[in-house]
Amino acid sequence: MHERRKFTRFPVTESVVCLRYGRRRTMRTVDISLDGLKLEANFDLGISGESIDLAILTNGTKIYCKGRILAIEEFGNKVCARLRLFPTSYSEYRKLADYLYTLYWGRFQKWIIGGVFIVSGSIAYLILRAYFLQ
Repeated sequence: MHERRKFTRFPVTESVVCLRYGRRRTMRTVDISLDGLKLEANFDLGISGESIDLAILTNGTKIYCKGRILAIEEFGNKVCARLRLFPTSYSEYRKLADYLYTLYWGRFQKWIIGGVFIVSGSIAYLILRAYFLQ
């Protein structure tokens, strides 16, 4: 199946705060990309096409965005919504881009560190073998 999305989605769970019906509500992300996210909440999120102001809480940083609800799915007492994101300013856009950049390279970090240990161990073995086991 061919991926038609413009930006990569990352399955990550972060808290999202929004103001709905005059009350501060907390939700969580299911996945996130540079232009959209999927939210999971235990309250009614509204209707498709409605706008929402939200703050994504990541590593002690708040990323303020506006979102437009594209679709809503109800699963018993849970509600999932797909939103199109619109960062409120360029600095908020950069925060989101930097956060997603760390998620992207974080996937490869453990493989790079593992590779460094394997190469280091191999070199140490060759040195020990060459000098001490003649």
